[in-house]
Amino acid sequence: MRDIVFALVGAASGYKAITRARIDIARVRVAVETFGESHFTDTSVVTPIVVAINTALYFLLAHRFDHDLTVLTFGVLVGAGMWLSLIDIDTHLLPRRIVYRTIAVAMPLLVLSAFFDNTGSVFGMFVGGFGMWCMLRVLEVLSRGDLGGGDVGLGGLLGLYLGWVSYEAILVGLIAAFFVGGLFAVALLVTRKANRNTHFAFGPFLIVGTLVAVLR
Repeated sequence: MRDIVFALVGAASGYKAITRARIDIARVRVAVETFGESHFTDTSVVTPIVVAINTALYFLLAHRFDHDLTVLTFGVLVGAGMWLSLIDIDTHLLPRRIVYRTIAVAMPLLVLSAFFDNTGSVFGMFVGGFGMWCMLRVLEVLSRGDLGGGDVGLGGLLGLYLGWVSYEAILVGLIAAFFVGGLFAVALLVTRKANRNTHFAFGPFLIVGTLVAVLR
């Protein structure tokens, strides 16, 4: 019964994420210059896909963590992660206001969860957030703009969750993100849908890598 309840919460989270993403994508396109012109979120099939993914992720979180507060805390990551991923896919932008707002919600929830769930570490949370931000900042400089500032800010958010779980999770999350992102890039090259100069949104892969590290 507990799993079903969280799955339903996940479904609602997915619907809210796609609804908010469509509003923010339209707002971003009017207000600022975007770096991508995909219209992935405009297709009607996206809504049930997003709802199904978030439902499944909440279900898996309920199996991964015993305490309900921890599930809800990581549910914030799932909801915000889907919201940001959809925006990034269509615009290649990761709005800082959403990232910072999510950090402001996630930090106290992670601290509170650590009091009830001894599997988490508050100190690790801070180390993870700062450490992942630093690593991605270095990669941003080395990549000469291929990795954007939005990805670096997102890394700070994701690092909080990964560090809370374990230091190993930080490394696993990064490796998984670059591995999945690399496979995607190779697939685009092989199918000739992109070339070496093509840029694609990397934020969704950072989020996928984080979820892989958390749920493994």
